[in-house]
Amino acid sequence: MNLTEVLNKEQYDAVTYINGPLLVLAGAGTGKTRVITYRIYNLIENEQIEPERIMAVTFTNKAASEMKQRLYYLVGEKVNNLWIGTFHSIALRLLRLEYDKAGLNQNFGVIDQEDRISLIRDILKKLNIDSKKYPPKVYLNIISSYKNTLSFVEKLPLNEDFYMVSEVFDEYQKNLSFLNMVDFDDMISLVVRIFLGNKNIAEYYQNLFQHILVDEYQDTNTLQFVFLQQLSGVNGNICAVGDDDQSIYGWRGADINNILDFDKYFENTKIVKLINNYRSQQNVLIAANKLISNNRFRKGKELLPALNLSGEILIKSCYDEQDEAAWVAKKIKYLVDNGTSYNEIAVLYRTNAQSRNFEVEFNKLKIPYKVIGSIGFYQRREIKDILSYLRVYENPYDFQSFIRTMKNPSRGFGNVTIDKLIRYSFEHNVDIFKSIEDNLKSFTTKQTENIKEYLRIFEGLKGVRLVSEMIDYIIKAINYEEYMKQFEEVATFEKRILNLEELINSAAAMEEKGELTLNEFLSNITLISSTDEDAGENVNVMTVHAAKGLEFDTVFLTGLEEGLFPLYGSMDDERALEEERRLCYVGVTRAKRNLYVSYASSRLHYGKRVSSYASSFINEIKIPKTFEEKSDGSEIKEGAKVRHEKFGEGIVISITGSGEDAKVDVFFKLCGLKKIVKRFLSA
Repeated sequence: MNLTEVLNKEQYDAVTYINGPLLVLAGAGTGKTRVITYRIYNLIENEQIEPERIMAVTFTNKAASEMKQRLYYLVGEKVNNLWIGTFHSIALRLLRLEYDKAGLNQNFGVIDQEDRISLIRDILKKLNIDSKKYPPKVYLNIISSYKNTLSFVEKLPLNEDFYMVSEVFDEYQKNLSFLNMVDFDDMISLVVRIFLGNKNIAEYYQNLFQHILVDEYQDTNTLQFVFLQQLSGVNGNICAVGDDDQSIYGWRGADINNILDFDKYFENTKIVKLINNYRSQQNVLIAANKLISNNRFRKGKELLPALNLSGEILIKSCYDEQDEAAWVAKKIKYLVDNGTSYNEIAVLYRTNAQSRNFEVEFNKLKIPYKVIGSIGFYQRREIKDILSYLRVYENPYDFQSFIRTMKNPSRGFGNVTIDKLIRYSFEHNVDIFKSIEDNLKSFTTKQTENIKEYLRIFEGLKGVRLVSEMIDYIIKAINYEEYMKQFEEVATFEKRILNLEELINSAAAMEEKGELTLNEFLSNITLISSTDEDAGENVNVMTVHAAKGLEFDTVFLTGLEEGLFPLYGSMDDERALEEERRLCYVGVTRAKRNLYVSYASSRLHYGKRVSSYASSFINEIKIPKTFEEKSDGSEIKEGAKVRHEKFGEGIVISITGSGEDAKVDVFFKLCGLKKIVKRFLSA
């Protein structure tokens, strides 16, 4: 393959530079994934690097999957020997190789988020902590944040003032150790602890991985940076691809300095800037460049259009949030009637609470939509019910899953008896099956029958080889469909049945790629994020954060008001305000052809209506008058419905003159006939 024929000059430079650290500043829509995949192709096919000595790190399972698919067409079966995955999945893989250095047993499991919360609840109960006054999620968040610091890696004390948090943390760690489990936050931190405490192990992996590639590098936190630094060394062949202008996750630990100071951390770094945008029309890029140029903490680059696209870009002032939602819905109807697909339209907002008004208006006009970020597949109740049986079979010390298996379906055991069995396991250091066996004589006759039937389910699993068959076996063995029929409506029941079928499919799909152990299956699905789901043929409704990495023909960027976007808390903090501006930049650069930016003059706040003002970001975008087009037939004319900030809704009776200064006679519902200058009315 002649790389000069498939890559532009900057992409080619990034793909073919192989000696030492490389920072690729990839602007929105400039082909960063293309650079990563062709760089790996070049390393394997032209530089003769063995695939197993190349690591590519991503942030989501979806990104890793897409990268593998693209690479398959470039290097074929060699893709299977590459180390490609998320930070967590690669860390987990390393942890399984070096488990003993972290004080773990070889078959350790991974506890998921819901079970972590359940475990914290149990600990609070044991420590007599009022969970209403001191919520379990607060403890979990503190523990999670702590585990993503070097303090945890170095085993320094948890330094937080929250009530009895140290005691809760100690108990939490003891439980994880007894259960032979790790949590999400342990994966990276424990590997870093191994590297920092065992120089020879770190050097082994530095020699093993000749080339490391990192996607979305601007989103890395301190621990992820140390993880990469330990794997590559200060002058290793690490290629970081990212965009400082799209660093929007500071609130969850991402450190923009990782990318801004990359060349300070890694010696003799080469920097390549990708600026040719293959996504958006020229005016969208002009608006984006003008906006982001107001940030001080950035490397600096200006996107250029590589495609000759046309489209509409417009700023819309609305009376209130209902008026804004109604206008968006009406505009979507117009666009769809003129050939735009629903799934090529996105409605973006700063906070989740803003979705309600759009949902109301979309339902009125029968516009199909999906609010992205709803409950993930593997977190659905029926899925968790079935998985709990697999988890207990794989790890009989997983008491959270054991509780779920005893209650779904119910086996006639109350909380007291279940708690007794678990407590016996703790006190005698035995698994749950041994606890049941030792306590059989204490059960009623009916309970004994039920528990023996329960044990036969797990005994039967021993004869099932494939994970997909195990799932099917459990569904039938516990008669789960009949159980669901008892309390589900027909429509909901059918959806849950389809979900169970898809659970079997998910295992079967993994099995098609090679031998799959139950432990691998359970670890893989624990890592899968709910944001990996596809929205389908609907208008995509989501926060700007959720839109990162996506692109749409038409984007509605809504709620651009001071205090809402940017949020109040950021307006007196330069660093925080710059992150809000980067977030707005992300929203703008999602649009390929049409960009509609809207704001409301008033908005409900804690049940009271208050005045709101256009965001400072709108002035920074500086859309010239020539950008604005009125092509949806919504201009004010006789018979049209209009709205005035003071007088409310009305009907146009007649118009005198032309342009924005024309005089309009309007009959308002609240106050009758009024003559209004046209520019003070909205359609």
